[in-house]
Amino acid sequence: MQVLDDEGNLFGFVNVIDALVVLLVLAVAVAGAALVLGDDGDQLEPEPDLVTTNVTLDLGTQPDYIAAEMNEGDTYSPGGDSELTITDIYLSPQDGKAHVTARVELRSQPNDNENSVTYADAPLRFGRALDIATSRYKTSGEIRAIGDGNSLDRETTTVVLQDTVPTADARQMTAGDEVQLAGRTIATVTDVAAYPTNKSAQRTVSVEAELETYAQRGERRFGNTQLRRGQTVTLPASEYTIDGRLERVGGGLDREVADVLVESTVDVETANRLAEGDIATIAGHETAEVQTVTTYATGDPDRKRVFVGLSLQTLSYGQHQQFGDMRVQRGNSVEISTESYELSGPIRRVGTLEERGTLANRTVTLRMTEVREDMADAIDAGMTERSGDTTVARVTGVDVEPAVIIATDDNGSVNVVDHPFLRDVTLTTELQVRETTSAVRFKGDTIRQDSTVVLDLGTVTVRAEVVSIGA
Repeated sequence: MQVLDDEGNLFGFVNVIDALVVLLVLAVAVAGAALVLGDDGDQLEPEPDLVTTNVTLDLGTQPDYIAAEMNEGDTYSPGGDSELTITDIYLSPQDGKAHVTARVELRSQPNDNENSVTYADAPLRFGRALDIATSRYKTSGEIRAIGDGNSLDRETTTVVLQDTVPTADARQMTAGDEVQLAGRTIATVTDVAAYPTNKSAQRTVSVEAELETYAQRGERRFGNTQLRRGQTVTLPASEYTIDGRLERVGGGLDREVADVLVESTVDVETANRLAEGDIATIAGHETAEVQTVTTYATGDPDRKRVFVGLSLQTLSYGQHQQFGDMRVQRGNSVEISTESYELSGPIRRVGTLEERGTLANRTVTLRMTEVREDMADAIDAGMTERSGDTTVARVTGVDVEPAVIIATDDNGSVNVVDHPFLRDVTLTTELQVRETTSAVRFKGDTIRQDSTVVLDLGTVTVRAEVVSIGA
C-alpha cells in the first residue's frame, strides 16, 4: 500500500493537511500543560494532612433556649485550618438551668514538636477555653478530657432517691414520668414509694429512677455530681421537682412486705371502722393492708385498745427493712392512713400478725370492794365483753356481800358492821387468754394474782382485781 496516494491521503484514509492540523493542536495542548504545571520541581504541593482529636468541653449552665439550639454536627472554625465539630451533647440540671457537657472533634495541623494537635494556634491542655459560634448561638467551654472516642462514655444508671415533698407533689409522681431538659430526656422515674411524716402536708418519697450518666476519669457522673450514696441529685419534672438524697446506686427499690402487730388506743368510732382488708395509702401510693383487728375495752367508755396486724410495704436495705424513715423493729411507731381513719402506734411484734401466746379459756376469779349497791346490782351472770364476733370475757357467777366497816358505839366498844350501801362483789369469769411459756395474758397484758383487769359488760364497766387464775 502506498503511504501517500494520488489524492493526498495518508495510507489512503487521512488527508495530510488534516493530520497536520491535529498534530498542531496536540502540540499546543502539551505546551500549555507544561507552562501551567511547570516541570517536576515546580508542581503544586499537596494540601497538608490534618489531624483530629476529641475533647470533652464543660460548657457550664446555659439557658434552655441556647441548650435547645445545640445539636450534634454543629461546626465552628476559628480560622485557618482549625475546625470544631460537636459529636455528642449531654445535659443535666443545675440551678434551674441546663448544664451542658459536649464531646467535640477538633481538626488542625499537627504540632511538629509534640506530634499533637495545635488548635487555633495554641496547644490543647486541660482548662483551656474553646469558643463555639454558629449562626444560632455563641458559647464557650473548658476542656475537661482529651483523647478517646467521639462520644461520651454514656450509661443508664438506676438509682434510688429519698426526699420529703409536699403531699400534692407526691401524688403527681408515677412510674414512667420523664425528666427533660431542652427537649432531651435525662431521667425516667420507674417506681415510687410514699410514706407519712410527722407533718400532714409533707410526705417522704423513695423514687427509683434511671439516669442518663457518663463516665469521667473512671467516675460515673450525673452532670457535675459523682454518683455515690449520700449525694444530692435534682430531677426537675414538669409537675414537681425532686431534690433527693442518693440511697442506692446501681439498683432500684427492693420492695418487701413486713408483717407487724401494732398497738394503739383510739376513739370508739375509729375502732368500729377498723376492718380486715382495709388498704392504707399515702398520696395515692399503697403503703399497708390491714390483716387482723382485735379490739378491747378500756376504763374510758369512749376509747378502745386495738391490736392491728398490718402487712407493710417496705423497702429492704441490707439486713433491715424501712417503712419510710422508720426502721421496722419492735418499739418503733407506725402511722397509716385509709379513706376513713388514721392509725398510729408502736410495733409490738415483727414477723407476725397476732399477739404472743396460744389462745385458751381460763376461769378467773375477780373481786371488787366497796362498790355502790346500784352498780353491784347491775352485774349479772351471763354478761359478756366481745371483740367483733369473739367473746373475750363472760361472767359466770356473781356473789355480792355487804362491805364491812369498823364502827365505835356510844359506850366506846369497837364493832365490825355491814356498810349500809357499799358492797363487795366477787365475780367468777371465763376469760379468753393467751398462754405463753412464762405467763398468762389477757387483752394484751400479763395477769397474775392482784393484777387489775377491766371488763366492758355493755351497761357497766368493771374494774376488778384478780383473786385467782384457774384452769
